[in-house]
Amino acid sequence: MKELKRHAPFWILIYIVWTYIKSNSGEHLETFLIINLFNVAVYMTAYYSLMYVYIPFYFRTEKYVFFTISLILTSILLYLFMQVNDIIWFHKLGEWEVEAISLNQYLRRVIQYYSPAMILLAWESHMNSINEQKRIQELENEQLTTELKFLKAQLNPHFLFNTLNNLYAQVITESGKAPGMILQLSGIFDYVLYKSQKKTVPLTEEIDIIEHFLALEKIRYGDRLEVKLDAAGDLSVPISPLLFLSLVENAFKHGVRKDIEKAIVKIEINEKNDEVLCRVWNTKSNSHKAKREGHRDGLGLSNIRRQLAITYPNTHSIQIEETEKSYCVEVSIKIEL
Repeated sequence: MKELKRHAPFWILIYIVWTYIKSNSGEHLETFLIINLFNVAVYMTAYYSLMYVYIPFYFRTEKYVFFTISLILTSILLYLFMQVNDIIWFHKLGEWEVEAISLNQYLRRVIQYYSPAMILLAWESHMNSINEQKRIQELENEQLTTELKFLKAQLNPHFLFNTLNNLYAQVITESGKAPGMILQLSGIFDYVLYKSQKKTVPLTEEIDIIEHFLALEKIRYGDRLEVKLDAAGDLSVPISPLLFLSLVENAFKHGVRKDIEKAIVKIEINEKNDEVLCRVWNTKSNSHKAKREGHRDGLGLSNIRRQLAITYPNTHSIQIEETEKSYCVEVSIKIEL
């Protein structure tokens, strides 16, 4: 029933055009209005028998012999039906003689009957192809969204776990730093649990959460850590949440190790002409273990690359500069407003 409603404009158009052609621009219009009701019924029979019987049951199941025989038998029946119909109505008009049954006439009629069916089948095939592409795209988008959430979930627990351990130590020793840590941690939890689920957040919010993170790390490492954060430009531009925080976390994971006497982390975030540049520089450990793990092969950086590929597939770049004593990751993103 839905198919008939959807196809109704097509069949009405066929009926009007064919009636106009057969009636010689108005002659015997009333008679041809009736005759072409039968014509359209034949066209519809040709289409729906193909669409819902012969193609699905014979053609798609590779029963080509049955498919061919069914088409021939149906076309013969339709031809005979219309031949009888012409005899009845043309006889009433008294001006036309019905053509005798012949192979040539049969072939012309078959082409006539199945031409609308072929047009409609081609259109339906085209629309189905478009809908299938949309469905595949929606599935891919859902898959990418799920993967992105998974990547974010992998990035969050690392520093939260370390911070909770540090907070526990501060509480045990009755340190006055514990209340401040709880306040900073609550801000991180709010961002990670709620704001990070959004597609984008203002850049200023990402910077705020980085500052929360840095405050906690300063408490954790004390004077052994030197941190510098500079931000400039329009900080209201939208950015994918947790992306830059992940870069900072990765720098701390690899660049603030116990064997580094003075750990330094420098963060620069600049916006200019709808392009955001985040540069994270950190000292590097010289231990063999750290070299084996490495920034370049680490899970953190791999996740960052994947997150960039999903959220900014054609509008980002990532560059890595590594020396004997330092490591720097620079991410550039073109913001499409």
